[in-house]
Amino acid sequence: MGAEVELGMRLSSSHVVSGVLAVALLGATGAAWYFAAQARTPAQRAEATAEPADSVVTVPVEQGRLVDTVSLSAELDRTGGFAVGAPSAPAGAEVALASGVPLEAGDEVGAGTVLLEVSGRPMIALPGDVPAYRDLAEGDSGPDVEQLQRALSWFYGTPVTGEFGARTADDVERLYENLGYEADTVAAAVEPDPAEGEVPPEGGGARTGTVERVRLPASEAVFLPELPMQVGEVGAEQSAPVEGTVMTLVSGDWKLEAELSEAEAAELAKFGEDAELEYGSGPFDGLEAAAPELERREVEPEQADPWAAESAEPVERTVAVFELSESDLDDAGELVPGTEQEVVLVRARSEEGALIVPLSALWTDAAGATLVTVQAGEGEAERHVEVEVTVRHEGRGAVEPVGGELEGGDRVVVAWRDRDGR
Repeated sequence: MGAEVELGMRLSSSHVVSGVLAVALLGATGAAWYFAAQARTPAQRAEATAEPADSVVTVPVEQGRLVDTVSLSAELDRTGGFAVGAPSAPAGAEVALASGVPLEAGDEVGAGTVLLEVSGRPMIALPGDVPAYRDLAEGDSGPDVEQLQRALSWFYGTPVTGEFGARTADDVERLYENLGYEADTVAAAVEPDPAEGEVPPEGGGARTGTVERVRLPASEAVFLPELPMQVGEVGAEQSAPVEGTVMTLVSGDWKLEAELSEAEAAELAKFGEDAELEYGSGPFDGLEAAAPELERREVEPEQADPWAAESAEPVERTVAVFELSESDLDDAGELVPGTEQEVVLVRARSEEGALIVPLSALWTDAAGATLVTVQAGEGEAERHVEVEVTVRHEGRGAVEPVGGELEGGDRVVVAWRDRDGR
């Protein structure tokens, strides 16, 4: 038994020694590889410690035409406008809600068009110069009744008498029925009329009764001085309370209006009637534009800050008004008020085939001359060429060589990067 224990201990000691020797061997091998990897010749060490050469960033000189422009953002509009105000809430309701918004910007409005549905009732466009100022019902008379009858005569040949009688009531009912609504009525007290065969009750005296008479509420009639018109802007939203101006209707000649910054206004004023203008992106893309009229107006300030007071005072701005000629309106029926139109002011044009370089390639020497540095070919030195800048636009410049030669395709230096990557 003692011999077996002694033999086991000897084997264990042998294994430990073998493991230690293996680890030592691996360590020696790794160290040898490390020092071998670090070994360098004197030339290699000099190359590794030398400062890297600066790099040069160049771009080719382009040839073409450079145009210096300013883009203005204008909006399509018309010369005539009519603001449709929100009606009062119907009887029994605290607020008036937009229960239907059938129109959008650009839609045509004619006699009998439902502009908006408010709390289930229509707002109907009718021809007339005087806004509705009272409800009209059977038995009423006056110039406003005549106006209603003239409007109804467009559809039904209603006689214009100034008296709201049975014929006018019938035609009002027909109007509502054709629009998908029931005409409004109001209960009116009446007394028996023997001439019509109505007999007073026994015992003498007249007994009053009630009848339903057709009524046109003032809130449901929108009399417009000109028809047809066009929807310019809809201010009402479905299922939301209606207040203020719920819709703007427009008519008349077309125009473009651009609200200008002070810098843009100064540029246009500087060129005056000689301004070279053309239309960019928009319905008149590519057409020439006439010089606008500049007007000073009070406009609502932009609420860039959501916490700004809603009662901020209007600010004065310059507005450029571009009149549109008939030749620009081949598809006038497809124009929509509020459409954006880019107007481009051309401040300068270079010659065709001008040499164009990035403005970052330009530098000024001690004498104040403007130069570019041209990267030389292999084996040649860089050269500096004095230039005159004729047009600048969006980081590029059209240049003419004043001293030295410069051609399209030459590579000009726009940046030097040193060993630190700057």
